[in-house]
Amino acid sequence: MPTETFFNLPKEKQQRILKAAAQEFSQAGLNEASIAKVIRMADISRGSFYQYFRDKEDLYYYYFQTLKRSGHRYLIQTIEDKDGDLFAGVEDYFLRLLPEVFEGENRSFFRHLFLNMDSHGFQRVIPCLEKKEGHHAAFHSHEREKNQQELVRVVNQASLNVQNDDELILLFKLLMHLLFSTIAEGCRQQEESANVSLDTMKEQFALKIQWLKKGARKENEHD
Repeated sequence: MPTETFFNLPKEKQQRILKAAAQEFSQAGLNEASIAKVIRMADISRGSFYQYFRDKEDLYYYYFQTLKRSGHRYLIQTIEDKDGDLFAGVEDYFLRLLPEVFEGENRSFFRHLFLNMDSHGFQRVIPCLEKKEGHHAAFHSHEREKNQQELVRVVNQASLNVQNDDELILLFKLLMHLLFSTIAEGCRQQEESANVSLDTMKEQFALKIQWLKKGARKENEHD
């Protein structure tokens, strides 16, 4: 998360830095991206950069947050609109995210994000439970707690096989892993071939959701 020094900059300078970040992070993943290039494109000094951000990762995930600022609110509202149905809410969120990742103006950034996402990256981007680090970690820990409570509030737990709020959060993380892994698989297929069918990805995700809801094991009369 940026420092207060960054937020005190003129808006034009903030946007210039984010534009430079967008350009570099759309050409390379987090590990390969060059802060030197961001600094040069943004026309700032290296010392200034470290007054604004803790490191490259700090800038990377802040840029992601600027793209997905409404993600948490949309997911919560969708679950609420679906009468607390967690599965329906997550599936709707997936359908909304898919064209943005593969066809939107930031598709190059998202492709690098999902192709290189590890467990640490997952914790930084999962809606409602984002783990933000850096200068205001204590504040964001409180914010994450608040987001979790909001998720717990809108989900109809009576329709789920969960015993408490902790189990609900665990189920939600499982669904998010399923969602992000499906998108990552699509990104890998895109690397190998330009022919990536969003309809096929939608069908596959719907099938995975169905398996998770009802089980993949076929019962027979001897069971």
